[in-house]
Formats: sequence, structure tokens, C-alpha cells
Amino acid sequence: MRRDAIAALLPAAYQRAMHPTGVLWALLDVMEGLHESGEARLSTVEDLFHPYRCPPQLVPFLARWVAVDHLGHGRDLVAHGTALAQSRGTREGLRAAVTLATGLTAIEIEESADRPFHLIVRIPAGSDLLERVRHIVELDKPAATTFEMGELP
Repeated sequence: MRRDAIAALLPAAYQRAMHPTGVLWALLDVMEGLHESGEARLSTVEDLFHPYRCPPQLVPFLARWVAVDHLGHGRDLVAHGTALAQSRGTREGLRAAVTLATGLTAIEIEESADRPFHLIVRIPAGSDLLERVRHIVELDKPAATTFEMGELP
């Protein structure tokens, strides 16, 4: 808060008594200085909620806030959290969750023709992400759906 704004909050008698060489003037300078750090922080408060501008230690909190903490704590996951929530339980949503959480783009998810509510999830052969993908699918698939893991041809 600037000195003149603080002075406007004072009673009229104090406002009349202010003089550039007086004690009240000096106190207003001190008060203005005390407000600077808080005002600087408040001017960028939206950065605390932005996945790419917030401090690194805040990313896990934001991941929990948008309900993607079971996938990880990456900034991309937080940024896409609402889209993942909207498509959760679908093949597209499952594919997006695996891709964002692992970086794996070669993934195939198909519904079994002969078994209703059963998914076949295939990832590249020899991938070291098999258990991570299995864990993500287990947490993101619909509750009544079963799945099996396989390898891409």
C-alpha cells in the first residue's frame, strides 16, 4: 500500500498534521516498506496454482488437488488433470493417462469382442514400464472391468 493510500485511512486530524519532515511521515514510509513484500507476492498469487509456474514443491499438492496424484506428480499431469478426469473410464482417457504418466506413446487398448467389460492393453515388447502401466490401468479402469497386459506385435 502506498503512503498516500495509508494516509487516507488516518483520521483527518492526523492527515492535517503530516509534514515531510515529521515523525508521522517517516512512519508512513516504514508502513509502505512493510507492505511491499506482501503486495509483490499477491500480485503473482495465480502462479501458485499454475502447473508450470508454481514452485516444484507445490506440484504434488496440485496433483492431489486435481486428482491425478495416483498417476504421478508431473507438471504435465497437473496441466491435463481436468481433461483426464472428464475422460476417466474410457479407452481414450486410459490411453491419455498412461501416455502422460509414463511418456509411452505406443500403446494399444482394445475391448475384447468375446468378453464384455474386458480390456486388452498392449505396450511395446521388452518395455521396462510394464508394471507401471499395469498399476495405472488398475487404478484408472472402470471398477467392473477386467484387463490383461500384452505386447505389441
